[in-house]
Amino acid sequence: MPASIPWWCGCEPQGQPGGGGTDLKRKIRFTLGKKIVVMILAMSVILSATALFVSYRTYQGRVMSFYKEIGSSVVRTLASQLDPDKLDYYYETLEMDDAYYETQKFIADLVESSGNVEYLYVVRPHGVGVTFLFDSDMEMGENGDYTSGGYCALGTYVELLGGFAENLDRLLAGQEVEPIVQQDPSYGWLMTAMVPVLHDDGTMAGYVMADISMNEVMQEQRNFLLYTGGLLAALTLVFVVVYLILIRRNFIRPIQQLTDAAQGYEGGESRKAFSAVKIKSHDELRTLSDAFRMMLVEIDLNNMEQKELAVREQRLDSELELANELSLSMLPKELPRREGGYPFAIRGRLHQGREFSCCFYDYFLLGPDRLCLMVGEVPGGELSRALYTVMAQATIKSQLRTGQSLKEAMTSANRQLYEMSDRMSFPVLVGVLDGTTGTFSCISAGQRPPLLMRGQDRYEWMKDLSYAPLGESENVVYQELQLELRQGDRMFFHTDGLDDIQDGEGRPFGQEQLRLTLNEPGSRQAELEEQLRYVTDAAGAYADRVGQISGYAVLALEYRRRDRAQAHCVLSAGAEGGGELMEFLRGQMEANHITGRRQARLMVVADELFALCRAQSEPDSRFLAECAVPPGEGLVILRLKGSMGGRHPLDHTEGEAAEHAAEFIRRTCEQVLFEHGSDMDTVTVVKRIAGKQEAEEGECSG
Repeated sequence: MPASIPWWCGCEPQGQPGGGGTDLKRKIRFTLGKKIVVMILAMSVILSATALFVSYRTYQGRVMSFYKEIGSSVVRTLASQLDPDKLDYYYETLEMDDAYYETQKFIADLVESSGNVEYLYVVRPHGVGVTFLFDSDMEMGENGDYTSGGYCALGTYVELLGGFAENLDRLLAGQEVEPIVQQDPSYGWLMTAMVPVLHDDGTMAGYVMADISMNEVMQEQRNFLLYTGGLLAALTLVFVVVYLILIRRNFIRPIQQLTDAAQGYEGGESRKAFSAVKIKSHDELRTLSDAFRMMLVEIDLNNMEQKELAVREQRLDSELELANELSLSMLPKELPRREGGYPFAIRGRLHQGREFSCCFYDYFLLGPDRLCLMVGEVPGGELSRALYTVMAQATIKSQLRTGQSLKEAMTSANRQLYEMSDRMSFPVLVGVLDGTTGTFSCISAGQRPPLLMRGQDRYEWMKDLSYAPLGESENVVYQELQLELRQGDRMFFHTDGLDDIQDGEGRPFGQEQLRLTLNEPGSRQAELEEQLRYVTDAAGAYADRVGQISGYAVLALEYRRRDRAQAHCVLSAGAEGGGELMEFLRGQMEANHITGRRQARLMVVADELFALCRAQSEPDSRFLAECAVPPGEGLVILRLKGSMGGRHPLDHTEGEAAEHAAEFIRRTCEQVLFEHGSDMDTVTVVKRIAGKQEAEEGECSG
């Protein structure tokens, strides 16, 4: 190995350009060996520093505790011998008596006997400093007293610095103060222990303080830090060297061999490289080496499986595409226009999710005034299920077109589908609407019940009478659910895919949230196509993840009955709504042979009434217009339903033109009624268009 490459780097000399695997080797900028070295060094430094810090702090804490105990013992001994009242006397008078000299001698003897205390003194804190009352180094002056005996003579005042200044407030209050360790310019490192001398009432008379020299202690701590640090550094170095040797031999070198063998394997051309790798250790590296050898075998098997999988996926994609095309081709076409009446108002929408699903809707005529609808979903998305769905739809249609009742047709279809396949079933809801009477009959075979809205009221769930899906059981007797639809009633049907949509908290969309969405103004007042788009958009926004939405089908039905007696029309509150109303009334009048001036007068009343109603509503609201011509009465009944804020449009007018319009309507109409509801208001006007005899003649001519 070249000398320029350290033995502990864990890397071999790089191959020359043009050699096998050279391009891969040149990409290794920071080898695994270097990373391990850096990690071991960093770990060793951190552990050594931590050990040094902990040992130093432990040693320092024990030493400091020892000297704090000595200082505290000395100051408490002296404090127990002092009279607080005497201290007040010495502080105030600076006069000495026999007791003063005895105390001074006691202090000197105490310092001499302690051995570790350098200075022992008594002070009185005040202002920003202290006044000395006693000091072990106090010398007598020329007068034989301690008032003129030098720096620490009785009455000497000194300002506090450093840690003493920081604890000035506690000293003035006579509180306990922890020993202070700091460096003095004249005396070096000192530890000062102190204890207050208090009166019986807790007021401070003075402080006893003892200074202990810490110069030798500080030097010992520095020596400890140096010796311990050196020892840890030497041990760390030895540990790193030994550990790197072991890592190199047992870890880095085997990995390098595996790396070289892997780099030498190019497309399976050098498989023998793995056979040359000999790892004798019974650990994960040997397992890894064996796994590499097995990998070569598995790669070949994998390649074969991938090819087979690609073929299967291509075939599956073709089947799904065919199933999707088949499903879309089965969607219903436009219904033929009904003779003498409105076309059936029905719209469907199919939402394909992330994966294909066999959901569907269908509607077709069983006669001029009978509409049949189907909504269902077959679980799964295979081509076979799509074909089964088509056959099941055709079976139901053929049974219904034989003239059987809905109950008989469903029972017969169930028997045929059961004989056709014992593995699949057909969940479906089938309904038949009589456009003349408004009778709606339905049977739910494994589907959710629909929602019903009466007039312009609110959507509510219908009674759930669900039976087993078609083809699941042979002996099922299906029963019909019947209801009478009135003008403007709506029904909403959907498959299970809509129920399966969940929000972030796992709440399904198809329960309460679907009903709330349908009852929002943007949905309830919209045309059927817009309503279906509104619901699908709301379901997509409700989903926690767009990818979780599976396929579903929705279908909306509105019962519209148009004959000579009564018809209705949904209007927008904008200016275009007036044109829609005129066109609607013109068709109804012509159907009842009301023309000429009689038609014109009614159109004027309707236009003025609609303008007044619009003034009380929001710009984006909608109105339901109903027009009835009772046979032989010579009357026309016009009713407008919409949200007008509970205000009678003929009573709440703004401007002279609106007042004249309201007066004109009241004068020319037989009756004007206003009803306030919780969701909408209703205005009804009754206008006579001919005398009774003329009306009868007009009816006969019709």
